[in-house]
Amino acid sequence: MSKTIKQHTDWGVSYGEMVSREFFKNRLNVVSLVFIIFLFAIAVFAPFIANDKPLVIRIDGELTFPLLRNLNAVDYSVFLAAIVGLFQIWLIRRNKKRVNPTRRGEVLSRQIMINAFVLVAGIVFIFVSLDKRLDATNYKRMVESKKATGAVFPLVPFGFERTDLAVREQGPSAEHWLGTDDVGADVLCRLIHGSRISLSVGFVAVGISSVIGVFIGAILGYFGGKVDFIGMRFVEIMMAIPTFFLIITIVAFFPRSLLNIMIIIGVTKWTGDARFIRAEFFRLRGQDFVQAARALGLPLRSLLFRHMLPNGIAPVLVNATFGIAGAIFIEAALSFLGFGVAPPTPSWGQMLSLGVGTTGRFLWWLSLFPGLAIFLTVTAYNLVGEGLRDAIDPRLRKAA
Repeated sequence: MSKTIKQHTDWGVSYGEMVSREFFKNRLNVVSLVFIIFLFAIAVFAPFIANDKPLVIRIDGELTFPLLRNLNAVDYSVFLAAIVGLFQIWLIRRNKKRVNPTRRGEVLSRQIMINAFVLVAGIVFIFVSLDKRLDATNYKRMVESKKATGAVFPLVPFGFERTDLAVREQGPSAEHWLGTDDVGADVLCRLIHGSRISLSVGFVAVGISSVIGVFIGAILGYFGGKVDFIGMRFVEIMMAIPTFFLIITIVAFFPRSLLNIMIIIGVTKWTGDARFIRAEFFRLRGQDFVQAARALGLPLRSLLFRHMLPNGIAPVLVNATFGIAGAIFIEAALSFLGFGVAPPTPSWGQMLSLGVGTTGRFLWWLSLFPGLAIFLTVTAYNLVGEGLRDAIDPRLRKAA
């Protein structure tokens, strides 16, 4: 009797809710997800956590806010991305109460596309309209010389671009909690700001690869026949090329830029998504709702991306989680080899490469802390991906 009641109560539960319930049963999944959320918070609020610009300071009797005044286009873009992401999460929770479970996939796909367009347009507007700001003022010296008072600095009062050769290659201390690098920059500060590089590379690169993979996979899976045969030969050629060496080759011809790295990783890592979507569309194109949509004369764009894609996107979401971990690892490897972002922009892989100092001695803190950050981040994303895979696969669920 109780089992029958349980089955009836599950009839009104959407597929996404069932996956979420299965995912959160595993404590390791929850811990990994909490770590990723914590890392996101660190990346978003990095300027307010580690900065040599005070939050507030009194100069000549007047209160000023140097940190807010010196926020750049990257900072505002990160804030916008966080706001759009939180808004999307709110929409998902709202859909649970107001949208029929059978239509949530379609509504969610439309909302994601709109929010993605708003995010891209907003970032472009920010970079075009916002002037570059450069404030080389040393506020700490102003406080020490009594030229300013009442300064409130962030928790880590160092800038990732600020160097101090007097304290170069020093180990952890009361002033520099995780030590300094070869130019005297604070390691903890650069780790905090480096989290932005890793997360942005992961999400932007995977976003690009997912769009390319979904589009190509949808075409191949829907049409089949000669289109699928020719398309899969191209996919197999791309899979046969060693991706990492291909990325290194391409990066060598372009300037060292974070945007270039994200685009290059994105356009070379789409084959997995294409194969997943192709397989799902092969399965879905014979379903009754697809045949009914064809009979009604719906346009191809609506048929593929409004009706079929929401029902076959789950494997891509799982693969995207693994893809983020892979993109973070690739960026770290490129930076370690000297092909990544150019200094003084902080990168975990670049910091890891400084483990052997200029004098030839081993700087253990420059190997341990960046390496640990890379390891924990990649591991957390892989664990979340495995948790999603287990929750989505109905064969791995235990019977109620």
